[in-house]
Amino acid sequence: MHLKKPVIWAVLLVITLGFVVVIGMEMLRITNPKKLEIAIVLKTNNIRSDYWQMVRSGAEEAAKEYAVNLDIRGPLSESDTAGQIRSVDEALAKKPDAIVLAAADYDGLSSAAEKITKSGTKLILIDSPVRSHPEASLIMTDNTEAGRQAGMILAEGHNDSLFRVMTLSSGKESLTEKERQDGCKEAFASFPNVAYAGNFELEGTEDAVYIQVKNLLAMYPDIQGIAALNETATLGAARAVKEMKGGDRIQVVGFDSSIYQIKLLEEGILKAEIVQKPFNIGYVAVETAVQASSGIKVDPQINIESRAITRENMYTQENQELLFPMVEK
Repeated sequence: MHLKKPVIWAVLLVITLGFVVVIGMEMLRITNPKKLEIAIVLKTNNIRSDYWQMVRSGAEEAAKEYAVNLDIRGPLSESDTAGQIRSVDEALAKKPDAIVLAAADYDGLSSAAEKITKSGTKLILIDSPVRSHPEASLIMTDNTEAGRQAGMILAEGHNDSLFRVMTLSSGKESLTEKERQDGCKEAFASFPNVAYAGNFELEGTEDAVYIQVKNLLAMYPDIQGIAALNETATLGAARAVKEMKGGDRIQVVGFDSSIYQIKLLEEGILKAEIVQKPFNIGYVAVETAVQASSGIKVDPQINIESRAITRENMYTQENQELLFPMVEK
């Protein structure tokens, strides 16, 4: 049987397009003869921080796929701004092709970020911006919307009597937490019976935050709701509420999704947690760093969505995959 010429041309066109797609995919994977060197400076490299360790896992997965060398570092505490600046200097001294930075302090890391770009090293910011905005790309969630989600969940169902709430943040200058706080306040303002007692800044480790929350709850015994705006505040607040056996009286909504937080959600100590996608953030950060280092124009801002997970919806397949992430891109 002989094929007509139009059919033959159509087949050849499909084959050609197939080759173009394959070549395009290979270009996207950027196969360089020289291995790229990418440094990552996390807010904390503490192995107890499930969130940042999951960011690390995503970055390592991308590094395997793109065949690049990774140098991952960071201080033990998210509140150690000076330690993070030292980590940036140590990373920069090795002259990497790109640095991925999760800035712990909006003002405090601004000079360090500028130093990176002035050196000619590509800068990819994740999780939080810095004041000077010298980055090639910023990868983060919409934190105002995430805060609004937290505030709505905390305030819902309290239309009949006064419901007094507070927010808890770190003691450092963090635009991420400021935006989350603003989102919470917007949500609280839409409920006439919700009284906002204000934001309280907490310093240090989970143990230190736990003690500070216990003292706060002793000073404000009428508090019935807490929106904890970071992982450390969430764990410290939940631990204090659990120890006081106040789970029925004080509702806590937190951020991130460590294994211990998941357990607290199952127990009902946490009413909900606003979960980001740290694995995806780490993966996309390395992918973007590879592209920027290879001369490819990258998006100036990449948004990674967050999701509100409650005790009622935590067992859906979608949310289980988010709480216990595998390779998800």
